[in-house]
Amino acid sequence: MNDTNSRDYPILENYHHKRHFLQTLSLPSFDPPAMSFLYVKNHKCACTTILATLLTHLQAEAGTRFELDLDAAHAPPRELLRTGPRGLTMEMAMGAITDASLFRFTIVREPTARTVSAYADKILSAQKQKTKLMQYLGRPPKSEIPLSEFLDILAQDEGARDLDRHWRPQRKEISFDYIPFDFIGDTADVADAMRRITETIFGTPRAMVDTRKSFAHESPSRELVRDLSGIDRKNIETAYAADFDMYEKVRRRASESV
Repeated sequence: MNDTNSRDYPILENYHHKRHFLQTLSLPSFDPPAMSFLYVKNHKCACTTILATLLTHLQAEAGTRFELDLDAAHAPPRELLRTGPRGLTMEMAMGAITDASLFRFTIVREPTARTVSAYADKILSAQKQKTKLMQYLGRPPKSEIPLSEFLDILAQDEGARDLDRHWRPQRKEISFDYIPFDFIGDTADVADAMRRITETIFGTPRAMVDTRKSFAHESPSRELVRDLSGIDRKNIETAYAADFDMYEKVRRRASESV
């Protein structure tokens, strides 16, 4: 993190730059019916579903119409959601983080499932993230990289592990140790989490927009997880030890609150 603003905002040490940090945050552009909120995005953790659901119901409240697709979910209309450096300032972001009147929430994912999903979605399907990784490794962009090799690299190379938001540690990406979240959901119980989120924000539970179906936003990660070797799993545990610890804390808190 080279941004000199990290001296004034220590939270920026968790991010590549100020823009990266602001892009993880979403605030509503107007007060929802029941409670305003701060959503902290966590890639490969149902973030498209969460954003699509929020936008669908905010749009209904505002009485506006726009076409909801994958691009709109991640670059939402500013009249509905404020996000990124065009919609937020550092002062606004830090104020939201410390504002106990807001519903501050995020969703996490079991680290093995998230890491394999990132590989299936971004590396196996040769998205731009693969090109970035190949450049980092000094290899031709179209080089093949099997899952086992990808996991071995992540276990040994902190730079590779931190390279992209889709597989960088969740604990850093959501600033778990800095932001006083009111609720942290789990993708394993995403429907229950979305009921809690929408009921808190809108006053009544609202329908979840499952983008795995509506946007065909799915990957073959389940099969890949099933076929992981013992060494593969050990590499994930090595690479994401802090995430496993965080995930256990989240699960424990959830069980204690029932």
